[in-house]
Amino acid sequence: MAVKIKLKRLGKIREPYYRIVVADARTKRDGRAIEEIGKYHPKAEPSLIEVNSERVQHWLSVGAQPTDPVRVLLKITGDWQKFTGEPGSEGTLRTAQPRTDKKERFEAAAKESQAGKAAKESAKESKAASKASKPARSTAAKDSAAKDSAAKDKAPAAEAADAAGAASEAPAEASSADAKAADAKPADGKAADAKPADGDSGSGA
Repeated sequence: MAVKIKLKRLGKIREPYYRIVVADARTKRDGRAIEEIGKYHPKAEPSLIEVNSERVQHWLSVGAQPTDPVRVLLKITGDWQKFTGEPGSEGTLRTAQPRTDKKERFEAAAKESQAGKAAKESAKESKAASKASKPARSTAAKDSAAKDSAAKDKAPAAEAADAAGAASEAPAEASSADAKAADAKPADGKAADAKPADGDSGSGA
């Protein structure tokens, strides 16, 4: 009877896992097995490979032939190198890190969530402070702009007042000049009257 070491498929669609079994070569893939000597979970990270090294060496020594996938797995674990005497019997198997306790994981997750909440609250506070400072700045800018506009409005008003004052002063000066001229005219008339008197005296002579 030909004996093979092969994989027996178990699991759901797209989530398979396998058993490393020793079975008759004429049986179906998932049929009856003589002995189960290991397991293989390809979907795990890293892949889970567990092999009973003692039983593997026994079955290899009595002539059981591993299939190609099983030979690859035995090379990873180093059992094939042990059987053939090749170097690398330590294998290249990677093992997953031991999982921490559930309580520790829960506490770590709770701390992370609290830290996230605190960060969110601080961000909200900083946003609120920035929003509160923006209106104050805008009101200060508005006040300064209002002051500038008031100063600009005052400047034309002052100029207009100065012009009006100058205009009022000009008529006053003109009236004073007219008054002086009026005062001067009678004096000139007297001089004119005086001149004929001199002429009369001359003619009488």
